[in-house]
Amino acid sequence: MKKIYYLFLICAVSSCSFLEIDTENKIATSEVDYSKTADMYQPVIGAYSQLRTSGMHWANNMLWSGRDDDMTSGRTDDQGDALLFGYRGGYQRPNSFWALNNAWVTPYEIIRTCNSAQTALDRYAEYLTAGTDDYANYLSYKGELKVMEAWAYYMLVTSFGDCVLLKDNSQTRFVRSTQAHVCEYALHELDSVIPDMKRMRPNEMPHMGAFTAYTAEALAARFALLTGDYKKVETYTDDIIINGGFELYPDYYNLFKIPGKLCLESLMEVQCTDFGAATGDYIGIDQWFNSMGATLNGTVGGQPVSIGGWNFMQYNRQFFDWAKARGETVRLETSFLVGGETTKEGFTIDGSAIYNGKAYLPYEQMTEGSTEWGRNNNVRLIRYAEVLLMNAEAKVRNGGSGDASFNEVRTRAGMPTLTGVTVDQILDERRMELCSEWGLRYIDLVRTDKAEEVLNDAALQRDFANGEWTKEKAWWPVPGTQLMNLPDLAEQPE
Repeated sequence: MKKIYYLFLICAVSSCSFLEIDTENKIATSEVDYSKTADMYQPVIGAYSQLRTSGMHWANNMLWSGRDDDMTSGRTDDQGDALLFGYRGGYQRPNSFWALNNAWVTPYEIIRTCNSAQTALDRYAEYLTAGTDDYANYLSYKGELKVMEAWAYYMLVTSFGDCVLLKDNSQTRFVRSTQAHVCEYALHELDSVIPDMKRMRPNEMPHMGAFTAYTAEALAARFALLTGDYKKVETYTDDIIINGGFELYPDYYNLFKIPGKLCLESLMEVQCTDFGAATGDYIGIDQWFNSMGATLNGTVGGQPVSIGGWNFMQYNRQFFDWAKARGETVRLETSFLVGGETTKEGFTIDGSAIYNGKAYLPYEQMTEGSTEWGRNNNVRLIRYAEVLLMNAEAKVRNGGSGDASFNEVRTRAGMPTLTGVTVDQILDERRMELCSEWGLRYIDLVRTDKAEEVLNDAALQRDFANGEWTKEKAWWPVPGTQLMNLPDLAEQPE
């Protein structure tokens, strides 16, 4: 009987659910009996936990989402250096900023964990027979790990451009690969596992919310969009649309709140739970929601209630005005919390800034006794609306019509349908529909060669800027700490 040690917290009860294992801030070594194949999913659970804790770090979001013309990190005091990475700071990108190092390290924590989990799965597979249901599960679990890895690489290549492919945790050479090479690698890895993954929605999975073949296809479409392979984008997204059984959640306001957790629109979601209690066990994402939260004041049952966040991640007022001018109502109410106004639940929003309404959880949906921003909510990584818009863009670029997919998104938002939609109209729709989500607006500007014109617009607020956006500044520099520790990183990418 083969036994080795690996660094995951192993659930002592084999029947425990997908969310009932919290490895946050806990590293336990457990002797693993790989012949006990009923426990084969445990390493995958460890990888999901790493995605939740490392991938959802608030400082990463502060940098990812603060780069485009629509958002800013919002704070000029605590963590004010984050402003230097966006339009307000002129894209100065100091490589000594701690959050830059964090944005490099945390995706690699996910990749390392997935590599270890893959090794463990392969050990379990030694006790499986090809062609059995258990072996099919093994192959599907491998796919879930590849999806997590690919998501981490996507965040790396859209932040740093060139980065290291960490194919093995025993790797000793750390020369970066080009962005194109990393994208090619990620697409190959996703293509290799898609045929073996479950063709169902995440909310249909035996492990509720686990990633599926459609999750992998959506992420592959993101990579293909980044590289300009629109044929692949259309193929991946057509399969999701035709065969996946996904639907847009009808209530856009609650899509990002508790009722929208793991709904029919969800392709990739990080799950959290406080088990219905304001104190005690909590499987959450630390300060992800709290960092974006405004300060809200209201009255409940005759008693004053205050919900206080950190006030990071504010919208540029020009974007808010643009959204109003194009007739937005449904998405306007959901996406923006405007200082000085009142939420539909009756809470007053402090200050004069415009905050990220997609991070807002109404008091009535909070667990009783809690006023913490987003507690018990999930983080949405990829939604069906994005798939529809990728499909529309690919169809138009491939010489077809993107009207059907495009208008499905607009109809849910209460916007009039259009005919003969253009790429620019689709990009505007992405700007509105996906605002504040994963820096996608900035990625769109760079991949479509619109960044220089848009991000250097003299009308943008420039109170901390000592420079401007250039193609050389499109992606961040390697963090100084990493260069000191790994001299290979200074070599030319391969």
